[in-house]
Amino acid sequence: MENEVKVPEDIDTPRPYPLHSMSPLSLLGMLLPVLLLPPFGILIAGYSLPESFTIFSIPIEPGPSSIIWPAWGVVALFIASTIAPFLWHFFRYTFTTDPSSLQPHPFPWWGWLAILWTTASWVLAWTRFSWFHPLQPHTFPLLWFGYIVTVNALSYQRSKTCLLLNHPRLTGYLFLLSAGFWWTFEYLNQFVKNWHYVSVPDTSDLEYVFFTSLAFSTVLPAVLSTHEWLTTFPRLTKPFENWHPLPSLGHRGTGWMAFRLGTLGLSLIGIWPTYLFPLLWLSPLMLLLAIQFLRKEQTCLHLLGQGDWRPVLLSGLAALVCGFWWELWNAGSLVHWEYTLPFVQALKIFEMPVLGYAGYLPFGLLCLVITEVGLGYRTNRPWRGESQTWRGNAP
Repeated sequence: MENEVKVPEDIDTPRPYPLHSMSPLSLLGMLLPVLLLPPFGILIAGYSLPESFTIFSIPIEPGPSSIIWPAWGVVALFIASTIAPFLWHFFRYTFTTDPSSLQPHPFPWWGWLAILWTTASWVLAWTRFSWFHPLQPHTFPLLWFGYIVTVNALSYQRSKTCLLLNHPRLTGYLFLLSAGFWWTFEYLNQFVKNWHYVSVPDTSDLEYVFFTSLAFSTVLPAVLSTHEWLTTFPRLTKPFENWHPLPSLGHRGTGWMAFRLGTLGLSLIGIWPTYLFPLLWLSPLMLLLAIQFLRKEQTCLHLLGQGDWRPVLLSGLAALVCGFWWELWNAGSLVHWEYTLPFVQALKIFEMPVLGYAGYLPFGLLCLVITEVGLGYRTNRPWRGESQTWRGNAP
């Protein structure tokens, strides 16, 4: 019998694989609460909506930022104490493996082309050639198309499978879903103003939406491709396949609790953005997990109930890897973003305050869950170095 997570009888039993994708109408219905809750909360509290409030919001003015060192220290201590047990377990874990399971295949020729493409795009992004001037503001998708193909080549080298080759139609849907996914966060950002864009060109509305959507379309494919690559490393997966189960997370009440927390968080971020800006990332995740619970589908929380931490940790690590490249390539590009964070605006690495990188960890899980909910697709790798495959019923 293939690997299948079993849950205790007193836990709301999820559906086994495969998942079920959502129709475009259902996706829209799922999106509406995310869009409506922040302005609803603001209006109920008697406040005014942000100036230039719009669905397609690209902020170009900085929001408020500050550094309060005691607050910075508390946040840093919380992040460090959260991460420390995982690092301690990872480095103490005694790992043995079959050497034959780790022998890589030859790196594919198209991977080398992707590396050349990415390198050339990097040069173009950080230089200002006069002949390239019309396209200078649009180097972001060039870099990330190259990154996505490169990391797929790395996955293919290790496992003979990758998203692009094994699931090209799914990858196409990921690009489409990603564009709408990140437009949603640009919309939410106008309530907290944590980042803004510099040197945005003055173009027509059609060009503006097209080129911006093209850039946003690379987010989910990049994170999911990186996640797939990381799952080919038994050294990363084996220590966390059976570690500290949290069975209470699988109970049916968890879904309703996630729904309440997500709804409340989105309703409040516009009222107290200075204090609640982290809920910009956590509240949509709570709502998506609640949807999975209500559809009686297996979630990452069910897996945590069995002690399987791999989806949570590897998705966060995948986003952190992508985050490093996002911030690095952003630093020298003509059109780039800058951050304005309350209380912790200090010690920047590229444009991101160092504590802000912790936000990539829940963001990675959010990327994984939106793919499961929206496309009905998830990874189910054997994780132990044997033959590895993707499973699901994505379109």
